[in-house]
Formats: sequence, C-alpha cells, structure tokens
Amino acid sequence: MKASEAYERFLMKAERNSVNDGLSTDRGRFIQLYNEASQRFIEYCYEKKNEDDIRYIQSMLLDSEPISYSFHNENYYAFELPEDYFEFSNVYGKASKGDCYNTNIDLFEIKDFNKNIIISDEFTSPSFEYREAPFTISDNSVKVFTDNNFSVDNIILTYYRYPKKIKLQNPDNPESQFDDSFDLDFDDKVIDRIISAAVSGFDINNSSERWQLHNVFAKTEL
Repeated sequence: MKASEAYERFLMKAERNSVNDGLSTDRGRFIQLYNEASQRFIEYCYEKKNEDDIRYIQSMLLDSEPISYSFHNENYYAFELPEDYFEFSNVYGKASKGDCYNTNIDLFEIKDFNKNIIISDEFTSPSFEYREAPFTISDNSVKVFTDNNFSVDNIILTYYRYPKKIKLQNPDNPESQFDDSFDLDFDDKVIDRIISAAVSGFDINNSSERWQLHNVFAKTEL
C-alpha cells in the first residue's frame, strides 16, 4: 500500500467514526499521526513478545552491513547503531591480532553496572584465543571490550528496525503530494490497524493519545 491510499482510508475511517468534529486533517497532520502509530505498533508487538504479535514485525528484522568502529581506546571499540535501529537481536564481530586478520569472534551482552567485574574475571574477560568478547549497548552504540591485545575491526548486527516513515514530496508544504516512491511497511491488515490507531490519535476530545494507541492495538484483531 502507498501513503496516498493510506491517507484516503484514514479520511474514510475518521468520517465514519465521527472523531474529528467536522475538522479536516491535512496531509502533514496525517503523516505525524501515522508515523507515530506505526512506531508505537512495533513497540507494542515487541513488548508483548508473543508469537501472534512478533510474527507481524519479522519483516523489520534485518542484518546490517559490516559496521566499522567510530571510536576506540585501550578498553573498548565503539560502533554506532544504524539510524533506523529499534531493538537488538544478535551480533558478532571480526577481530585481528598479530598476523590473524578478520577472525570471527562471539560477542555476549553484559550490563554497565557489572561490566568491570565481568571484564576482569578470567572466565569472562575478552579473549582473542577463545574468540569471545563482552559488549554493552549504550549511548547509541555497541561497545565491544578487549584486553588491549586485539582489535575489533567490525561487527554485523541483527536488529529490528523502525518502520519507514511516510513523507511528502515537499515537506515544507503540508498539502504537497505524498512521496509514493515506496510501499509502506507491513501488509494491508496491519496497515489498517495502524490507520485505526492514527484515527484514535486524532480524537481531539481525548488528551491521552498513548493510551488510545495501545488500546486500539490491544482490541483490534488481525
């Protein structure tokens, strides 16, 4: 489905539900409502973590291209998260030491509060010989820790991305035509659910849009 068709469906639902008190919604306002509802949908499905909901966002799961480090010191290598990053799934790295280049290493996640204990423990500390190293996700980056005897050259990240945002051909004009150069994420049934949430968000008589969105997702069956 294209953005222009989604907008027409939105207008029909809004008129049928009489939530707008006769007010019209320009394309710019619709984009704000739809993009917010689309983002909340993937957050809702991920938070529930059951098979019925997770399967609707599997198309958002992807492998990154190799990500080179953006910063490093004697303790860790930092890799910036992709701009569309939503949630972590898996990661592995490529490391080098001496004449050994581009060697696969397993990475395991740790938390900031106990990283010093883990890094200093002989059984869990970074090790090129055992092909493993701990990492954290913070400050919009993956930080892979080393013992300062090997480098981490790049990582491959498997992650859930946020849905592509719909937009106008001319963002400065709220009545500009939609950019229909790409299909919306999700199938038509899910898009219809997102549109219903966007209509709910347009209800000017209810000030709690977040409450509405979560209730629409919870009550709407696919």
